[in-house]
Amino acid sequence: MSTVPVIEARDLSKSYKLYGNAYGRLWECLPWNKGKKYHKTIKALSDVTFDVMPGECVGLIGTNGAGKSTMLKVLSGTTFPTSGSYTVRGRVTSLLELGAGFNPSFSGRENIFMNAAMMGFSRQEAQSKFNEIVEFSELGDFIHAPVRTYSSGMQARLGFSVAVATDPDLLIIDEILAVGDMNFRKKCVEKIWDYKRRGKSMFFCSHSLYDVRQLCDRVIWLRNGRMQMLGDSITVTNEYATHENKIAEGSDEMPFQDVDDAVQENSNPHIVSSELLDGDTLKPRTKFAPGDNVAVRVRVKNTARERLTLAVGAMRTDGTLCFAHTTQFNDLVFDHEESHVTLHLPKICLLSGEFTLPIWLFDENGNHRYQERPCNDNLIVQNRTKDLGLFLQDHSWEIEPTNQKPGANQ
Repeated sequence: MSTVPVIEARDLSKSYKLYGNAYGRLWECLPWNKGKKYHKTIKALSDVTFDVMPGECVGLIGTNGAGKSTMLKVLSGTTFPTSGSYTVRGRVTSLLELGAGFNPSFSGRENIFMNAAMMGFSRQEAQSKFNEIVEFSELGDFIHAPVRTYSSGMQARLGFSVAVATDPDLLIIDEILAVGDMNFRKKCVEKIWDYKRRGKSMFFCSHSLYDVRQLCDRVIWLRNGRMQMLGDSITVTNEYATHENKIAEGSDEMPFQDVDDAVQENSNPHIVSSELLDGDTLKPRTKFAPGDNVAVRVRVKNTARERLTLAVGAMRTDGTLCFAHTTQFNDLVFDHEESHVTLHLPKICLLSGEFTLPIWLFDENGNHRYQERPCNDNLIVQNRTKDLGLFLQDHSWEIEPTNQKPGANQ
């Protein structure tokens, strides 16, 4: 594999001029202005330097306004940096705004050929890809209808299908895993993982830290347009999550977000119910002491008989994830039409506090999330000792005197 970076960025900066009114730009150009400025300079990016190597997936995280979209637009060639330099090698496909380049008066078919021509494909090459694009998009006869008659989901299907059919050397992705219905999102995830398995390079921007950890080798954390951190995906996402949790401290809002909106069809695998139980009697119970046996039972419906894995965690109200266990790491995959999946937690080590129990339902590889929701009950741990901290760690003490004189009392 080549050692030449697919992306090289050196001291990349981008500034925008913000004018107070519509005439400010004109007044600055007038010959008698004598250098007076009518704008405020906003720095979206400041001296960002990084490389993306062949076969590597690099993630991009940060809050809204951190400069992520500007970075992606620069790398995609839709805007130019104010200073610094960058080089992108090989065929590039950007998945930023799916369907943004479509002509609404043209049919889906006509837009496919138009986009293929813009990407440098010949008519013959575009024709060879046509059936693959239509099949992946699942638009059927709608491919001959004007794009203006498409729903937003149909446009997203067509946009993604056209983009990935080019088989690029570098894929630049911006939060596209949240588009379309559940089945289409699953196809998107599988396609992206197929690119990774084939050694393609990717630059992946997302607010989902789970997706970033699973997909990316290294991660860039942007903060106020500057690179706050660059390192392996686990380290950077942990630092970012810790920083955001500190900001959120004192807020009454739970940082855990239920992304249950896609489970609207009974045929999709989904969580029917969940409950917290006494680990010994398996009777409903919510209040425990450190050292008690705890169980979390989740009822899953899976009419489509997909191969599934399940994860359960414990999260404090400030957003700290105390632990998370998944059946995947224990090589347990299930495909029953309906089942109870129970996590047993013998001798719970948590000390005092109230904990939300997030539950994730995944495919067998842990790549695609079918559903994410909290357990119906919160875990309440009431410590009856004077121990402090988050966990009650098993421990022992040993005291040995040093420099003891011979014959001294033991």
